[in-house]
Amino acid sequence: MSKIKKYANNLSPGDIFHPGEYIKDELDARGSSQQDLADKMKVSKSEISLVIHGHRDINVKLAVLLEKALEIDAEIWMNLQVKYDIDKVKKKMQKSIKAAKIPHSKKTKLKQLIKAA
Repeated sequence: MSKIKKYANNLSPGDIFHPGEYIKDELDARGSSQQDLADKMKVSKSEISLVIHGHRDINVKLAVLLEKALEIDAEIWMNLQVKYDIDKVKKKMQKSIKAAKIPHSKKTKLKQLIKAA
């Protein structure tokens, strides 16, 4: 039986964090509120709340508004969103493989392929 080497870029996602959690952390660190952010971005507080609670994703327009309001590059917000989306899909695929009634050896190979993606 051969040992499978694990590399940092091949590890499967554990906890997955929506970018809204980072916005909340940033607001907390600044002693600011959702309403303050909404006012700066000229959007409703409910829109900010939906993002912070993971019910709405960050799109390009929102990333640019966040950049202006928080002085954090729009690319960072978009990268966080893409990372979240990728991790969510990988985790879903891994759960599907785990639940599938296929031989263990084939499950192992499928897991390796997902991690490499």
